[in-house]
Amino acid sequence: MLSYFKANDPYRLLGAFLLLLLIRVSVIVSGVPPIMPELKWLLLGERLSQDGMLMYRDVWDYTAPLSVFVYKWLHILFGKSRLSYQLMSMLLVAFQAMIFNNIMLKNKAYNTNSYVPALIYVITMNFCFDFMTLSPVLMAMTFILLALNNLFKRMDNHTQDELFIFTGIYLGVATMFYLPSIFYVLVTLIALLLYTGSIFRRMLLLFYGFLMVLVLTALFFYWNDGFSVFYHHVYKSLWSIGAYNYLSVKGFLLMLMVPGAILGFSLFKVYKMGKFVNFQSRIQSVMLMFLVSGLFAFTILKERSTFQFIYFVPVWAFFITHYLLLIRNWILAEASFLLVLVLLLSNFFFPLKGWMYVDRIIGFDELIVQESEYATLTEGKKILVIGEGLRHYQRASIATPYLEWRLSKELLSNLDYYDNSAEVFRQLNAELPEVIIDEKQVVPELFEMMPTIAAQYREHPVHEGVYVLLD
Repeated sequence: MLSYFKANDPYRLLGAFLLLLLIRVSVIVSGVPPIMPELKWLLLGERLSQDGMLMYRDVWDYTAPLSVFVYKWLHILFGKSRLSYQLMSMLLVAFQAMIFNNIMLKNKAYNTNSYVPALIYVITMNFCFDFMTLSPVLMAMTFILLALNNLFKRMDNHTQDELFIFTGIYLGVATMFYLPSIFYVLVTLIALLLYTGSIFRRMLLLFYGFLMVLVLTALFFYWNDGFSVFYHHVYKSLWSIGAYNYLSVKGFLLMLMVPGAILGFSLFKVYKMGKFVNFQSRIQSVMLMFLVSGLFAFTILKERSTFQFIYFVPVWAFFITHYLLLIRNWILAEASFLLVLVLLLSNFFFPLKGWMYVDRIIGFDELIVQESEYATLTEGKKILVIGEGLRHYQRASIATPYLEWRLSKELLSNLDYYDNSAEVFRQLNAELPEVIIDEKQVVPELFEMMPTIAAQYREHPVHEGVYVLLD
């Protein structure tokens, strides 16, 4: 198979897409369990598709604004559909593979021109089963790749001012899809300082393009009377709330063991076997900085799962491709490729299907949406969950803005402050939840302070801490 993609023929991209289609469609048909972040994105899209709803003001969460804009329109077009996310993810991966391969071809990153980079990019985009959905990091990666292309152009002595402005715009858009992408701005600046003679004025043009996206986004929320909550939920949350880990440290290490070993071996072989021109060596250095920036990006995540490893996929694809193209013996090259393919797909399928109890060893209980014990009570209703039990929303919709507990607890846990109680009363009075699930024992104090609200609810006779709206 590797030999087929070594030809310098654009139609080989079709082969990479067909391989992606084969992997993804077979998995979709056999079934993929919903993950907690995906459930939240579906809820955000559903909530924001309603008339007059504004992100951060009418639903409290820290997901970046351009991502929720996409989720909103996917809900408007396709409803609350996981399939639409999976299909969009597949199309986006195919598009990114084409961009990635084009970057490598135009910049002569390898000693031979081929479509192996697209093939390896497609494969590495399938080493964790939660890569299947449309995550913010996946959407941001499109613009990071476009910025990477411009960076390599500048390193190859292209000096147009527009190049810097558009690089900044791409980085700004990527950041507004996925906030940790801001670390790639640092990679770009370091690369420009080390490997180009870019003057200060052009550096400012890059900052101008980057800040222009951020300022326009802020102005949008300012004009819609939502700037303060936008600032609080997106930027201030970086240091005001902690991270939630969907996997244990052991789980992360186990999921990274195979792709990490492949990357480490590829790096060793590339630097041992390869003889590269100066420009190729610079590209390799930039990709290593890309890897380091991803490690820094992981430190500011508010929720950590394996789908965030998409940030590292270009690095994996770049160095694995380098290693495979350096192998001169075609039999050894084919065998090495097949081994990489089998190992990465095993990393994908074994946890997904629970083969050899890998899913239990890694521990996906926190990541995969578990059935709510209140499912029959909440199905098809608008509910409020006071706590971290996002799974209770699986068959329900959001009532009131208080989706993310780590943001809303500052308000709901301090009702003795007048401003807080007045705000909660206003929100509840405008949109009474049909069911309230109280995991933090907040409702008794709330009802005591708001008797007109309390009069409209009864506590469920069976489920403690569950309150049902009276007919």
